[in-house]
Amino acid sequence: MFKNNELPVRRKSWVTIANVPKARVGWELSDCTEVTPADMNTVKLWINKVKEGRVIRAEGDSLCGLGLLLVGKPGHGKTTLSLAIIQEMIRTFDLDAFDVENGKTLVKPCHFTTYNDIIALKGSEISGEQTDEEHRLFLGMHGKCDDDAYNVRVLIVDDVGKEHVTASGWNKNLLHDLLRTRFNFGLPTIVTTNLPTEAWVAAYGEATGSFIHEAFTTIILESTKGDLRR
Repeated sequence: MFKNNELPVRRKSWVTIANVPKARVGWELSDCTEVTPADMNTVKLWINKVKEGRVIRAEGDSLCGLGLLLVGKPGHGKTTLSLAIIQEMIRTFDLDAFDVENGKTLVKPCHFTTYNDIIALKGSEISGEQTDEEHRLFLGMHGKCDDDAYNVRVLIVDDVGKEHVTASGWNKNLLHDLLRTRFNFGLPTIVTTNLPTEAWVAAYGEATGSFIHEAFTTIILESTKGDLRR
């Protein structure tokens, strides 16, 4: 583990505003001992591609916008691994890897949220109760903020599949729009879910069920220690 208060000021700030749960602040990939070597190797290969500039806004590259889809049963370390990934990026990446213009200060390179929280933000927008800060965050998660410093380069969307399903199905459309928009802008997303890929068509429609195979490298996590919550 690393100590966040020992990081350089900017990187310390990035960890702080990334919304990392306090219990997971300071976690490194080496702390995820329950992840199999093969799965960790896949994660590290993806991180290296991002670091090389082949993913974030990598115009013309076949890996542009490619994210990670972490699939597995509850308690098998999906969320913890995703948080270790973004903290690894925040600590070690050069600014160039985040596609920052010279002289500009990036405010939010990475951010953690649950899909239920995104739905709540959309609901506050529809009701007209969304604050300016919430509006900027919502736009930034999509990569649509006018101030590019707030456009999230790597977004974790946690617990997809646990949200309340409405009769209108608008939350299904919201997920597709979020993932598709980010991918089109070359902004990778890390999604954690209990839903196997074959269940996505029934849960989110044929378009989304097909799209995940284009937009993500899928890792089926099965902890070497079983359910880590027990």
